[in-house]
This record gives sequence, structure tokens and C-alpha cells, in this order.
Amino acid sequence: MQLKLYTQSEIPKSLMPYVSELESLGIRSKKLNELNDVYEVKNLVENIKQTLFQDYKSSFQKNVVV
Repeated sequence: MQLKLYTQSEIPKSLMPYVSELESLGIRSKKLNELNDVYEVKNLVENIKQTLFQDYKSSFQKNVVV
């Protein structure tokens, strides 16, 4: 069995919003194939956003002088 790798123009429409969001976060995937389903990519986006938010929040709290 051989996996089909998508080029940028072949990415399914259901994945495009999540791929665009990843690119806006500075993450670009070199390999995307049919095993990358919408659920998997959506969870990846949410996990990355939560990690970035937690990092931002923790660094901001360290710099606050009370």
C-alpha cells in the first residue's frame, strides 16, 4: 500500500481551514497524506494554540509586579 502525498493545491477542502490556521501559527507541514483526517488536524491546531496560550500566560504572570 502506498500513501498519496497531497500537494498544496490538492489538500481536501475540509482540511483547508485547519492547514491555514497552522500556517498562521508559523507551522507548515511538508507532508500531508490521507491519514491526516480532519479530527487529527483539528486536535493538533487546538493543542498548539493551548500550548502557546499557556506559555504566554505563564511568562506574563512572571513579569507582573504586585
